This record gives sequence, C-alpha cells and structure tokens, in this order.
Amino acid sequence: MRLPPYRQALAWVLLALTPACQEEGQAPRVQLVTTACMGLPPLENVTWLLLRVTGEGIHPPIERVAPVDLRPEDVPAVPPGPGRVLEARGYTDEPFFSGQVVSVGRSAPFEMPAEGGPAEPVRVVLRRVETWVPLEDAQRPGECLHLTEPRAGHTATLLKDGRVLLAGGFQVDGSGNAETLASLEILDPGGRTLSFLPGAGGGAARRAFHTATLTPGGGVLLAGGEVSQAGVAVPLRSAGVWDPVTEEVQGFELAWARSRHGAAMDSGGRVLLAGGVGEAGALVPEPEGVDPQALRGFSVPQALPRLGASVSAVQEGQRVAVIGGSDGTALVPEVLTFAFDGATFVPEATGARLRQPRRNAALAPFAGQRLLVVGGYGSPEAPEINGNALPMSEVIDWSAAVPRVSEGPSFVARGDVCAEALSAGRVFVAGGRRQDPASFKLVSSGLVEQVIPTASETSAVLGQPPLASARYLHTCTPLPDGSVLVTGGLDDSLGSPVIQESALIYMPVPRD
Repeated sequence: MRLPPYRQALAWVLLALTPACQEEGQAPRVQLVTTACMGLPPLENVTWLLLRVTGEGIHPPIERVAPVDLRPEDVPAVPPGPGRVLEARGYTDEPFFSGQVVSVGRSAPFEMPAEGGPAEPVRVVLRRVETWVPLEDAQRPGECLHLTEPRAGHTATLLKDGRVLLAGGFQVDGSGNAETLASLEILDPGGRTLSFLPGAGGGAARRAFHTATLTPGGGVLLAGGEVSQAGVAVPLRSAGVWDPVTEEVQGFELAWARSRHGAAMDSGGRVLLAGGVGEAGALVPEPEGVDPQALRGFSVPQALPRLGASVSAVQEGQRVAVIGGSDGTALVPEVLTFAFDGATFVPEATGARLRQPRRNAALAPFAGQRLLVVGGYGSPEAPEINGNALPMSEVIDWSAAVPRVSEGPSFVARGDVCAEALSAGRVFVAGGRRQDPASFKLVSSGLVEQVIPTASETSAVLGQPPLASARYLHTCTPLPDGSVLVTGGLDDSLGSPVIQESALIYMPVPRD
C-alpha cells in the first residue's frame, strides 16, 4: 500500500495487516499515525523503517527492517504476554549503515494473546526527532492544539493511562496583576485531544505554585499553593485528590497553609510536604505528611523552615530527601531524609552536604541510584534581589550507606529549570531564568540541554534545539513514548510578561 504524499500536513497510515503466523508468535495489526500542524511531517525523507518489539522476556528486542512501503509480512511477530511495546523508527537510508533516524514512535503497552492478536490495531504515533512541534488537534486536522487557558505556575501530572492533568496556575491581566486559575485541563498527547474542566469541586479551588502528586490509585493529590487577591498572594491550607473517573476533587484541609513548597511520595503512598511560604509571608516552620487515600494530613514534628528546597523520593521510595533551599537568612547545604516509622515521617541526618548550597534547583533520577541536582541560585534572598544563577550541577549517589556527593556536569547558568529523567540514564533540562549580560536581571530562557552518562562521573551535556519562546514556571513531562511534553510558562525575555498557551512535544534521538 502506498503512503499519502509526505508533504501533506496530516498523513494517516493505517496498516490493517492480517496476522501472519510465525513460530515465535503472531504479527499484530498496526496503525501508524503521522501528524504535523507545522514543520516537517514525520515521514518526510524517510525510506526505511526499523520495527522493534520489547517487553518482559524479550531479550534482545525483536527487530525488523522494512521499506517505508510496508507489506503484511514486514511486521514482526510478537510473543504472547503482557506489556508488549512496538516501536517504529524512520530512517533516511538503511538503518545500521548510512541511514539517519528522523522520526520515532512507540505504542502503549499491549497484551499479545496466545492465539490471534489484540482486538484493536496497535497504534504508534510517529514524531520528528530533535524538533519542537506543537500537538496537532485531532478534531481539526492540520491545526495546532493550544491550552484553553494560558497558564504558568501550574502543575502537569502524567496519569496511568498516558493522559496529562494540568491544574491551576495563573494568568496576567491587562494591568500586569496575576489572576489565579481554578480550571483543570486533560491533555491526551497520543489522542491529540484536550478536555477543559472549569472547576472540579472545592479541592480544585483557585491555586498556583501548588504541588501535584500521582497517587497509587491513579488520582492526583493537589496540595497547598496560593491565590492572588488584590495583588497579594495568600497561601492555601486546602488540598484534594482528583479522581480520573469522576473528574471531581475530594477536598480536605492541611494543618499548615503553604505555597511554593516541595512534595514527594514514598513507596507506601504517603506524601511529604516540605518548606514553602505560609501566612503573612513567613516560612512554614514544619513539614506535613499526607495520606491521600484517607484524605487527611498528619503532623511531622520537625523544624524545617525552608524556601526553594528540592524534594524527591530516593532509595526506591524508602525515603524522601529534602535538599538545599534557604532558611531565610542563609542557604542550607545539608541533605536530609525522612522515613516513615508507622506513625509519621522521621528525619534522618545523612551526613551528606551539597558542594554548592543552592535554592530553586531541579532534581532528576540519573543513571541508577543517583540523583542529579541541576542549577538554581547561589544566594539565600529571593532570586529577583540577587539571582546569582548557578552553572554547575551535583550528583548524589544513594547506593552507599552515606550518600556520596560529587561534582556534576556544567550547564548554562540558570535557575527555575525543569529537569526530567529520560531512558538510558539521560536527563532533559529545559527553560528557566538566566541573568541578562547587560542588565544582570533575571530573564526567562529557552535553552534546552541533555545530560548523557559517560564513563566519567561528570558526564556530557549536549545542547538541544531551544524552545521557540523562552519560559519559566512551565512544566516538563516525560511521556510513555519517550518524548517530553512542555506546557505553559512565563516569557519575560522581551520585557512585558507573556503567559504561554502552547503544548509542545520534543522527541530525543534514541540511544539504544
């Protein structure tokens, strides 16, 4: 079957292939979807496809090279079992020789029965590699999808079914004042749809600078944050768990009002809220635990006034680490962990210290049991007073009894970046704020970098194509197909603040 012209803005390639019986399994029906609302379509200049099947018990991956004009027998057989993934890579010439990969797509995990094939075709959405592209709107082919409400200071949470929940944030009115949002949006990157929820119960009250944590049951815990009233930010005690089935939020109250804090969940499904700004602009003096299933908080009696601290689960979720931040007068170098003792989170002194104390840094898992601490600011004051954006990173290795802190790779100096783990131990870093070389003021940045693990401890940093618009207070979300979704954010690089409404996808080149 011949493909539609490559230069069309939208190309659907449906391969309703008859399963071909083979000794190791059967070939499923496959649906390749290639979309483009701008830029090159994923199959432009593609002459060959590499089809790969992975999953439990499949070592090495099953691979087959085929011309772009696929025949039924070109689809590899898939062994029976759950969690199978079909990947398609488009090449300019024959793979493993002179061909370059220019597009990649991966299916959602599917179950391959012992006889026959899946009831529905296995769907693979191809994306152009190393290119920032907006999501196409499935309901309006050829047109780009935008957020219903531009937003910054919001959260984006990957749900178990591959959709992404966007919650809260703020806009800027004509007078330059922040307007806090109560709305939620559900973005489906694979289906290329967006559902707008104006409100979802009391727990979804207007909030920005809150935290959002995926619960074991598939819901999303929305905790704290702030609302802007007459130009004044008021921290919130409210929290709630959003239910993906009812699309409603069941709300409850926290012991402390807090905003601009950190949160992480341990392996038992309990969430630690740490740091942040409380009432009257004071630092919140204590952490707080949350049991999302019981819709309640619990006391964590430990002094921990901290602003700009980074929080992450470590050691397979057995502990939650609180790293860096400012106590209001000085930066804190100590790395502290909390473990649940059956009643509450109990602090544990690790003996580890940051080599460079910092606030507003980003954290990402990095090649095994290591944690990469990226960027931030080297002054305890608010970044707007003395930004001092940092160009260095640090690596904390949690495999030893005492966590080992070592120097990490260097980045372009900036804080408020997003950093997310990719496959093969890589870390994706995007956006943030840098210091303008002329005015020394902090301005938003569109820089994108990728950390590649190497034999040396410092690893390598590769520059990636920048975002079309600079931004911070944005979100970065790794998607199941290996791409990264970036939504919203604030761009002040040209003077007046502009809140972004874009939903952009970036597909890194595979490294296996």
